[in-house]
Amino acid sequence: MAYHDKKLAPEWNEAADMRDQDDGMDDDRTENRPFRRKAALIAEARRPAMVEPEAVATPAKAEPAPEPAKRQTLPMALPEPWLRLRQTSLGLRLPQKGRMPLVNLFRADPAAKAFDVMRTRLLQTLKAKGWTRIAISAPTEGCGATFTAVNLALSMARVPGSRTVLLDMNMRDPGIAAALDMPAKDDMRGLLRRETSYLDHLFRCGDTLALGLGAGPVRDASELLHSQVAGEVLDEIQEELKPDVILCDMPAVLAHDDLAAFVGSVDGVLLVADGTMTTSEHVRRCEQVLGVDVPLVGVVLNRGREAGQENYVV
Repeated sequence: MAYHDKKLAPEWNEAADMRDQDDGMDDDRTENRPFRRKAALIAEARRPAMVEPEAVATPAKAEPAPEPAKRQTLPMALPEPWLRLRQTSLGLRLPQKGRMPLVNLFRADPAAKAFDVMRTRLLQTLKAKGWTRIAISAPTEGCGATFTAVNLALSMARVPGSRTVLLDMNMRDPGIAAALDMPAKDDMRGLLRRETSYLDHLFRCGDTLALGLGAGPVRDASELLHSQVAGEVLDEIQEELKPDVILCDMPAVLAHDDLAAFVGSVDGVLLVADGTMTTSEHVRRCEQVLGVDVPLVGVVLNRGREAGQENYVV
């Protein structure tokens, strides 16, 4: 049997009332919670976000702009040694009394034609043998070795595209500078001792002729030619200048031992005989001095006489 009267069950009613109150409060919390949660979310969204320091991305330092690459220029190549020789002009003037005649001034002279023939034959021989260095000498002094060397070199220099080097190796009595009317500043001693570079001693006349002049006599000429250095200088000139022929004007064979000392550095010898004083005995003795191992390229007859006129026979 159930009682519904509050007076009959006070304790129960009081507990029920308390339960009802509690239920009301729970309902209020239930009804109000969604609204409070929404307000909290809105407030949280409006609050500035707190980011941990290590999470903040620091702006990367701007790398410096690369420096413009420096323009590298290659060193300028030097011209070949032949073109680096000092250039000058030949001192060719009309011959005067007592001066050596130069065939370049008289192209129609028989002597000029004879030197042209000699030039052609000599170049053909050198090419066939593979030779480059020729010593020009005479049995005795005064036969015309310097005259022959100078005019032969001038004749060779007229060949287009050729290269001829003329060296005054007659250090007893150098005469090429006077023959060409050109000043010689130094003697050959400095060159043959490597005290002076051939680039400073030699000079070029045009595109086809280079000259090595001597300013005066050298007392130890024979000793210089005996030394190995003299041959090495000639090797250097041949290797770097690349001439077609090197002509060396030398002292008389029977007067000095210069050619005998230097003969190992040349390929052959051109002997100049004087038609007025050279004998066959002189030529034979020259062959003995030079030895059988030294090729005698030829004998040039200078001052030959025929029909009262001077001629030059190769």
